[in-house]
Amino acid sequence: MHYLKRSLLALSVGLNVAFILFWGMQHFSGQNHTPLEKSRPSGDQFFAARYEGVRVTSEQWKELEPSVLAFKTNTDRIRRETMQLRKQLLELLAKPVADEEAIRVIQQKILANQGGMKDEVLRLLLHEKSVLRPDQFSGLIQAIRDYGGRRPGFGIMTGGKPERD
Repeated sequence: MHYLKRSLLALSVGLNVAFILFWGMQHFSGQNHTPLEKSRPSGDQFFAARYEGVRVTSEQWKELEPSVLAFKTNTDRIRRETMQLRKQLLELLAKPVADEEAIRVIQQKILANQGGMKDEVLRLLLHEKSVLRPDQFSGLIQAIRDYGGRRPGFGIMTGGKPERD
């Protein structure tokens, strides 16, 4: 039983590492503001970091903005739900007798949320590909590879590599 608790906890934490890194980086304050960030209506760090190197035009921005705003709204909701589920999972694991069925139900919900997060990332990338010129999209993909989760708007869920200590 103890082994099961430890295994489920390790699995849950392991599956959420990419999720936490990507969204944690997005919400850290104290990032440097770029000129692009100031030129966008929202002033959001996500927009600035994501599009600073590909020189998005105002016409492209008009097409991208609704999708990016929907992305942020949807992923924020998924992130909040997943954090609540993780809290519930830890509470179940902390009980003297583990309710394995309840743990598995929560685990499946967490996995579904992670799938939803990946779907949102893919949906945004496909929309960016349809709006950006091929050279801009290639630059965005290269930036995702290069940054690998170290800046807002990029991360291992979008194809970057996690940093290892």
